[in-house]
Amino acid sequence: MRIATLRHIFRFGPLIWAAGFLTPLLSQTFQALDVPMPIGMPPLLAGFAIAMTLGICAQIRGRWI
Repeated sequence: MRIATLRHIFRFGPLIWAAGFLTPLLSQTFQALDVPMPIGMPPLLAGFAIAMTLGICAQIRGRWI
């Protein structure tokens, strides 16, 4: 049962990694570089959108590169 649960969770590994690591990294990078956000969007939302786009691409293709 535990192995099946872990397999199910790790199937979505790229999305989890994008949400948990890339989102805060991109958000802090935008804030540190003082990047202007479109239409007053918060840096966290912009980081989440970019990270999820990359995560979905990695999920579909099965690899990051």
